[in-house]
Amino acid sequence: MFYVSRYYLKAEKMADYQKWLLSDEAKSLIKRFEDETGWKYVETYFPIMGFGDDAVEDWFEIPNWAALDIMRKSLVADEWMKKTWDFMDMTRATSSVVYRKAQDVKIPTPP
Repeated sequence: MFYVSRYYLKAEKMADYQKWLLSDEAKSLIKRFEDETGWKYVETYFPIMGFGDDAVEDWFEIPNWAALDIMRKSLVADEWMKKTWDFMDMTRATSSVVYRKAQDVKIPTPP
């Protein structure tokens, strides 16, 4: 399964956020998060072309539903949030979604 977190950055902070995200500090924090939660960080994606509102997305591969509860209690997740808070545009709504690959989804047929 994949967990995707969508959020908006302050326009004047985008370059700083990208620089931080590529830093050794961020890489270390992400590694500690993976170790603590069992999640696997896939990548952060920035929109480069879109129609309408487009947000930055963090993609993670998660092993199971229980991993969501582990993340909610994660001290490293709290640290990550505090470290990135000033980059975020908190005047806009964020969202998260869990995806499964097509071959892993059971779609019921209508009666």
